[in-house]
Amino acid sequence: MQCSLKIWDIRQTQRPTHKIGDSEFEAGVTAITPHPALDHILAVGSYDEYVRIYDHRMMDQLLEKICVGGGVWRIKWHPFCWGVDGTRGHCGKMLVAAMHGGCRVVNVPTLDGAPFNENMGDAEILSTFTAHKSMAYGADWIWFDQSSCEVAASCSFYDRQAFIWNSSNQ
Repeated sequence: MQCSLKIWDIRQTQRPTHKIGDSEFEAGVTAITPHPALDHILAVGSYDEYVRIYDHRMMDQLLEKICVGGGVWRIKWHPFCWGVDGTRGHCGKMLVAAMHGGCRVVNVPTLDGAPFNENMGDAEILSTFTAHKSMAYGADWIWFDQSSCEVAASCSFYDRQAFIWNSSNQ
C-alpha cells in the first residue's frame, strides 16, 4: 500500500527529494497545502484522519499532528495571518473538510508565535460543523475584509448540500 508523501524538486525529477513513508501515514495522503504566509510550512492530510504540519526544510521532523475525526479531503489556511496593525494572528488556523467527520476549524498555536513544544500536542480543534448528511468534501473561508473572517462554507457530494456557517461558535 502506498501510504507516503513524496516531494520532488522540479529541477531534479529522477527521484523525490523527500519521502515520508508507511511508518508515518496509515492511509493514503489526500491533501497537501502550503501555508500562504509562512514559506516553509505545509499541512498534509490523509485518509487516516490526521492533519500533519511539516517544515519542508526538515521533512524528517513532524512539527504537529492532530486527529480531525474523518479522512481529510480539503485543508484551507485562514486567509489572514497578519492583522491590519501588523501583528501576527490566525497563522495557525485552518479549515478542514474531514469527510464523514464533517468540518473542523483547527488551530496550531506554534504557528502564531507561541513557543514550540517538543512533545507536540498543542494543536486544537476550535469548532466542528456536522450538519452534512454525507461526507464533507469541500470547505473554504468566506471573507470580505480582515474583521469578518469567521464564516465558512462547506459542501458534501452525495446529498448535494452546501452550508454557510459561523466557524467560531459551532
